[in-house]
Amino acid sequence: MHLALQPHLGFDGTAGWRYRSVYDLVAANGRWFTPTPLPVEVQPLPERHCFANAAATEREHPFLTYTEGFAVATGSPVPTAHAWCTDSHGRVIDPTWPELGGSAYLGIRLPAHLRPRAPRNWGVLEAPDSLYPLLRGGL
Repeated sequence: MHLALQPHLGFDGTAGWRYRSVYDLVAANGRWFTPTPLPVEVQPLPERHCFANAAATEREHPFLTYTEGFAVATGSPVPTAHAWCTDSHGRVIDPTWPELGGSAYLGIRLPAHLRPRAPRNWGVLEAPDSLYPLLRGGL
């Protein structure tokens, strides 16, 4: 993080925070989800916009829940910050990687008040203004 931003974000280190990092938060509150093919009623959406895509898919399909965490793309050994939707059975509905693009998903079904915000649509677990309060006090 840029040092000049620290005073404006209330950043004084993680001493006393409930979670020391986004990884601790996801490990403590997340769960593994099962990849499944994209249902026909859910439209594939553009790559590289997973946070906005998952939020839009949830709005269009209220039986789904916005979920954010880390996913591993098929054929890659590297987990990446990602967002997708899940159904009530814990199945992944991923409009960004529609053809079973993810082989592993570990994330948190976030409460309804925690969603990406326009115009940037950064992930809730990426944007300092939404992440820091979660690290300090939890969900």
